[in-house]
Amino acid sequence: MMKSFVSTVRVYRTSTILSALFCSTVALLVACGAGVAPPINSVDLAVVGQTVTKVRTAGNEVVVLEQRLNSIFENGPQRTLATLQSDGRTVHPYTPPQGWSVVDFAVHPSGDVSAILTTATDVRIVRLDPNGSVRSDQVFPDPSSPADPFFNYAGGIKNDNALQPALMHDAARLAPLGESLAVVMRTGRNAIVAYRLDPDASGAYRLAWRTLVEPGSSILGEGITSGSFDVFGQLENHLRIYVDVDASGTLAIGVDNAQQLNFTFRAHAEYFNEPIAASAGVLLTRVASADGRRLGSTVIDTHNRAELHGVRATPSGFVLVGRVLSEVRVDGSGWDAFAALVGRDGTPGPYSVVDVDRGDVLFDVAALPSGRYLALGTTGYIQNPSGATISEAAQPLLVLLNANGSLVQNLRYIGGARHNQLTTIAPLNGRWMLGGMINGPGTHSGDADRELIVADGFLREGSNLPTE
Repeated sequence: MMKSFVSTVRVYRTSTILSALFCSTVALLVACGAGVAPPINSVDLAVVGQTVTKVRTAGNEVVVLEQRLNSIFENGPQRTLATLQSDGRTVHPYTPPQGWSVVDFAVHPSGDVSAILTTATDVRIVRLDPNGSVRSDQVFPDPSSPADPFFNYAGGIKNDNALQPALMHDAARLAPLGESLAVVMRTGRNAIVAYRLDPDASGAYRLAWRTLVEPGSSILGEGITSGSFDVFGQLENHLRIYVDVDASGTLAIGVDNAQQLNFTFRAHAEYFNEPIAASAGVLLTRVASADGRRLGSTVIDTHNRAELHGVRATPSGFVLVGRVLSEVRVDGSGWDAFAALVGRDGTPGPYSVVDVDRGDVLFDVAALPSGRYLALGTTGYIQNPSGATISEAAQPLLVLLNANGSLVQNLRYIGGARHNQLTTIAPLNGRWMLGGMINGPGTHSGDADRELIVADGFLREGSNLPTE
């Protein structure tokens, strides 16, 4: 049973989640008793047939987002939320109801976990206790979204009454604000909107504020003439949003400006009367989590076509990572990774291109106490210089970056068969955990056999990694 977001929500208590809902191949263990999670001595999680796309921690709690890869002809994302058990090798899962996708989650200091679920048009928020029992499950309406400003520059597809864009339903992100929750979405009108939700004693959420981050504008679809798998999500990257919150409660929201595909810079400049000279790059907007005030926007000029793949808060501001098409080369090696820094007050910092081996991309990054960074992604791939085809062969990328984002050292993380990725990093009791996949597909791997669109995920502790 599910109540409306604006009504009082019944509290649900379940002792376990049925193993029939568990679509991963790891074993289901009964959750530990309520209270503080027991310590995890070492982490070595293998997930056959799925990838690990995100890991976050709070105290001893480790929560993982696993994903079954799907072809461009299937609906997605197909994700499972899981809490790591004390042995570091098995998980306790939450799988969404039929027809809904888990797209993101946030871990609260109490150990509660909030998840955001979507369909092609609708959104709901679920809050779980540390045992994985559902505390609240609420439809998320936004009656104001059809009235958000929209700039029709080039037509395109939109749905004024939807809370996800017409071209995808993976455009909703969460960030914990203590026990409260920040929700950021690109709506069916293509606007980007942020919300703060505050829980009551039962875990049910109520809206505290709503802020328009970016107005809606035309967004065009991108397709490929052949192939069956979108390796880096590049066909939908211009719709995605990336979110984090710093220790002071400043929410940072990053979005691409993809020439000929979306009009983020143009719409922002027109609506907020803030001219933008750059034609390619990323826009990072800061919002005060206490009251929803827009604190300002910062433009990262990448000069060339770029894709944002991650935003992380740091003690001094925010760091953004992704990839940029530095040069169109006939051998397909023209994509490089990038790291860009923004100060706490929005001041643009250094922008660094990271070129390791042929194609490079960074998906996530973590700040070290020294001011340097650990960043991770994929390297050694090639991409059709006039298209979107990405090779099946690629190696994991783990690098140490200077305080300005420039490359210090390739730490040469060893991968496995086919396509390899490191996608996520999180701390646990003074150690770093790394998640990703081996044995993944390239653009054409599954053209003749859908079963080849598969990967094997992992979450394990990184050995001998810098901690300072």
